[in-house]
Amino acid sequence: MRVIDIDPKLLDRYAKAAARAGVEAWTHMEAEFVGDVDGLMETLVPKGPYAYTIVPRVFEDGSVRSPVISTAEEIRECYKFVRGRSDLISGEPLVDIKSSWYNFHASINRGRVRGQDNITESFTIAIFPVSTAKGITGELVWAKVPRARLGAGPDPVDPPLEGDAARRHLLAQHNAYLAGLRANDVEAVLANMNDGVQANIRDYVNDSGALIGIESKDGYRAYLKAFFDKYEIVNVDYLHRVMEDWYLFAETRVTMRDRQGKEWAFNSADFFVPAKDNRVIVQTGHGTDLA
Repeated sequence: MRVIDIDPKLLDRYAKAAARAGVEAWTHMEAEFVGDVDGLMETLVPKGPYAYTIVPRVFEDGSVRSPVISTAEEIRECYKFVRGRSDLISGEPLVDIKSSWYNFHASINRGRVRGQDNITESFTIAIFPVSTAKGITGELVWAKVPRARLGAGPDPVDPPLEGDAARRHLLAQHNAYLAGLRANDVEAVLANMNDGVQANIRDYVNDSGALIGIESKDGYRAYLKAFFDKYEIVNVDYLHRVMEDWYLFAETRVTMRDRQGKEWAFNSADFFVPAKDNRVIVQTGHGTDLA
């Protein structure tokens, strides 16, 4: 008797692609544990543009900068800096989502300052996109930071949300974000964004294949206006979604139509990080090629 009669060839292709994404991401992580820069560079696909946000910064005033790195030369210099000052000893992925084109981890990492014995733990989230070539195409990272430290300006009257209330609030915000996309409504998309939002997302306006680094709500508004001038969103569905009180991760499928009437689609994988005012201050992710 056939009960779950999904095309076995479809299941096989997806399983193999997802397993491969996991292998490529973990191959990179094992190179991180070794700490050899040349070995790390060998875990990248041969050709960019790459998508790296491995040196995000939170400043004393609560503002955030997460520069986008897109060339092999820049990535090598970042690895020299990061692995030159610290050793990554192990990573324990408490959330591990393998899709056909990326691997998402939420991990407890153990590490130490280079030359010291004291071992500390940190909680990080990371997206490792892949293509059909061997290796990863990017490493999009954020380390856990308390909400109370994120966001410039005076503290809000109400304290930052915590626990399940924070998770439910992030869920409601993401639902509103998706609804704004479906409605082709710039202000609805931005309604739950902090004024100092840092958004590192694939640039579908210029279709360069690279990420665009947006450093304010006004900058995001300008990008969305250009995007909606070029495309009309037809449908948006989330495929995977997971959230804790300090982040939400989701993969979405976006279908749209250009102004000549041709239909396009892509998948996007993003994480969203809330600030002390409970609005999103970081959105980082990547997307597949238009097809």
